[in-house]
Amino acid sequence: MSTQPPTDAPRRLVVVAGLVWLTADRLLVQRRAANARHGAGLLELPGGKVEPGEAPRAALTRELTEEWGPHTGLLTLSSVAEVLHHVYPAPGPEVLLVVYHVDASAWAGMDAAGERWSTLVRAIDGASVLAYEREELPLDQFLAADRGFVAEIRAGRVDRPQVLRA
Repeated sequence: MSTQPPTDAPRRLVVVAGLVWLTADRLLVQRRAANARHGAGLLELPGGKVEPGEAPRAALTRELTEEWGPHTGLLTLSSVAEVLHHVYPAPGPEVLLVVYHVDASAWAGMDAAGERWSTLVRAIDGASVLAYEREELPLDQFLAADRGFVAEIRAGRVDRPQVLRA
């Protein structure tokens, strides 16, 4: 019996994302650039593809640093929040998305310039980073693959791990 996928099967990508908690009820999400190839202008959890030979945690650390800048060293990756599966319409890929809890409490609060996180994040390539209270997460603005999980977060069925609570 062959373990090789059929030649017409979609390619499978492993992707990582962060569920970035400023507080127990406030999260950071990313808006894709208006000219993005996929999901232009839509919201997503920050992250990206796991490279061959790369561990998922290392991939998320790399992606956050690439997308948000060097201050991501203040963030703490925690446990896996969820593993999502999505198959995009042909010729799109099959995606296995590993979502980690990320503690951003070091970025919470205010400073002289406003919300502290906004002075530390440097989004790239036309993307932007936004903070939302959990109950205000705009479900219809998220990538389709993320909406079900974001609805669970918004409804309070996914919480920041106790270990992250200050």
